[in-house]
Amino acid sequence: MANIVEVREMSDEKLQEKIEDAREELFNLRFQKAFAQLDNHAQLKKVRREIAQLESVLNMRKLAVEAAAAEPAIADAIAGQNWQANAHFDYHESGWQVVFRNDSGDDLASAVVDLNKKRPQSRIDRMAKNQPRLVTGFEIVE
Repeated sequence: MANIVEVREMSDEKLQEKIEDAREELFNLRFQKAFAQLDNHAQLKKVRREIAQLESVLNMRKLAVEAAAAEPAIADAIAGQNWQANAHFDYHESGWQVVFRNDSGDDLASAVVDLNKKRPQSRIDRMAKNQPRLVTGFEIVE
């Protein structure tokens, strides 16, 4: 398994491919365990952890794009256009860098999203309190 820095740099397609391979490996390990042929039982835990890390990175990218698209200024900039967003972790900004592009590949907007801010956990707290502002900075391209 690659470390988290390498995983964050992988493309979505590569992450999906690695998840699929890890799930296939987990299936084979479970079969070996059922037939008492598994030598290293710790391998099951290792593969499950790998799957969880890969899925977490994909989920964080999705959350970063959703948070950036919910920012009112960015929402106005991308409204009425077909757009695609690309998110990658920026270690200098300590957050997810999200870039919105239209169909022709021109940049529409970019944002830095910090998903590590504490968010209210219960439904009552979420309704009573304002949600923290996850977008720490953004730029609209004219």
